[in-house]
Amino acid sequence: MSKVIVPRGAVELAVNQSGKLVRPKIEPSLVRQFKKIREEMLSEFNQHPVTRELDQKTSSDPSEFVSHGSLFGFIGFEKSDDPAQSVREMLEKSELSFIKTNRGVIDFKAFYPSKEELFAQTPMPWASGRSWLKGIESGISGLGKYLNIDSDISRSGGGMQSEYTVRSARFKATEYISKILNNFIKNIEKLSL
Repeated sequence: MSKVIVPRGAVELAVNQSGKLVRPKIEPSLVRQFKKIREEMLSEFNQHPVTRELDQKTSSDPSEFVSHGSLFGFIGFEKSDDPAQSVREMLEKSELSFIKTNRGVIDFKAFYPSKEELFAQTPMPWASGRSWLKGIESGISGLGKYLNIDSDISRSGGGMQSEYTVRSARFKATEYISKILNNFIKNIEKLSL
């Protein structure tokens, strides 16, 4: 039996071209699955107690996170602020993109904001070097000096900080964006054809 030798260049060309044929068949399915996972992440974000309370602004008394007043008022957002919306918009930009075809391997990559990127875009209204989003998870000081009062000189209209401690209280730190992103990443890792 004679041996047929296929030139190496022809083999490489065939391998590289195969990805171009396969991509149109698998990309729509992966993108569809990714969109569903992104919608689940956004739903988890929108239904989280922190998001719901921030969306209610100062009308969310009693709060799950501060013993008196609202989370929105305690953090000190301006009345017109929509803090959850800035995070929501960053999460909505998450996407799955085709990267390359290399030697028959089709490569897709998921792009989404990291915790650090989200923290950088969520400054405290009164301390730009700190993130309110990070503070939700690690704790925010000053709850003992927070007065739950309606006031025209208050940024939020629903609370002020006193010079003095008015009660013994601690902010209830809670897992928030970390959990949402971790669930999102776990679901992305399950993507399949």
